[in-house]
Amino acid sequence: MAQSRASKKLMNMVYGLGAAIVILGALFKIMHWPYGNLMLIIGLITESIVFTVSAFEPVDDDLDWSLVYPELAGGQGSNKKKEQPKDAEGLLSKKLDELLKDAKIDAELMASLGNSIKNFEGAAKGISPTVDSIAATKKYGE
Repeated sequence: MAQSRASKKLMNMVYGLGAAIVILGALFKIMHWPYGNLMLIIGLITESIVFTVSAFEPVDDDLDWSLVYPELAGGQGSNKKKEQPKDAEGLLSKKLDELLKDAKIDAELMASLGNSIKNFEGAAKGISPTVDSIAATKKYGE
C-alpha cells in the first residue's frame, strides 16, 4: 500500500511544524518568557502526536540496487575493461613520471629548488638574532 505524494508532503509538513512548536516551547521556557510552561507542554504533546502518527506510516519499498550495480547481487557488471594494476607502485610511479615530464620538471630543476630552500633557511637563521633584538627593543619601549 503506497502513500500518495500529497500525503507524504503533508506528513513532512506536520513533522516540521511539530518540531517548530517544540523549539518555540523550549525557547519560551529557557528564556523564562510568559507562558513558557504552556508552550513547552503544547510542543511536547504535538511532537508525541506526530511520533504516534508516524509509527503507523507504511514503510517505503527498498530500491533494488542490484539492477543498477549487478556486482551487488553477485552478477557480472558491464564488460568495460578495467585496468588492473599488477604493481600499484609501478603504475603510480609511471603516472608521476609522466606528470613531471609534461610539466617540464627535471632533476636539475628539483636540485635547484632544494638549493633555494637551503639558502632561504640560511637567510632565515641569519636574521633570527635581529628579529629577537627588535622584539626585545619593542618590549623595553612598552
